[in-house]
Amino acid sequence: MIIKKPPFLAASYLLCWFVALIGWPIVQAWYGYSVTGRQNLKKAGRRPLIFVSNHSLPLDSLIHGLSILPGFSYFTIIEETVMTPILGTLVRLLGGIPMPTDSARLKDIDEAMDSALAIRGRIYFYAEGECFLLNQEIKPFKAGAFYYAIRNRALIVPVVTVLKRPNRRVRPAVHILPAMEAPAPTGHAATDLHNAIVTSKRVRAEMQALIDTEGGDKSLYRGPMPRIRGVNDRER
Repeated sequence: MIIKKPPFLAASYLLCWFVALIGWPIVQAWYGYSVTGRQNLKKAGRRPLIFVSNHSLPLDSLIHGLSILPGFSYFTIIEETVMTPILGTLVRLLGGIPMPTDSARLKDIDEAMDSALAIRGRIYFYAEGECFLLNQEIKPFKAGAFYYAIRNRALIVPVVTVLKRPNRRVRPAVHILPAMEAPAPTGHAATDLHNAIVTSKRVRAEMQALIDTEGGDKSLYRGPMPRIRGVNDRER
């Protein structure tokens, strides 16, 4: 699921820097976003990282990618998007990991997570499962991010986007919280999954508490972001 050929990885690295260089002025002009907590990434050292974030803006992947520089991260995405000609190749080059919904292919996901952490040491999850436009009431998290943090002994780094609307313009503030230890793997998938679910609820509650403390505007919510017709809308 992850292409590991050196020419592809080199092209991916160059493209990511190109997008970062042209993307920063775009998102600054559009949103004027801010970032706090970058020092927490330095404190994590060289440990593998699983980022977990709420997903409330169409450009979240760009904003969050810029927020965690200079390191790049793989990120999970709906499989249909990655399988689309041309667009799919671009998404893969930028670090997209296709996530199949077929439970029979869990081994493929396991191998992709292992490869992603071995290559970049970072995987970014939008744990709600999709984008909920301008939402400040975090939806229940899927357990996958936390399960793979346990399985790979990775640190969990919550990233919270707080939205406010001063002067009728939405302004995102990205907060990178301190990295936290995942529960130790037990060697039993069912137990690890249970621990992942418990951890997901705890992390979600902490992230929601930050939004509430920072005054995130809950009146902004616009519902789930429409998917691209004929590309990633098959599940709906």
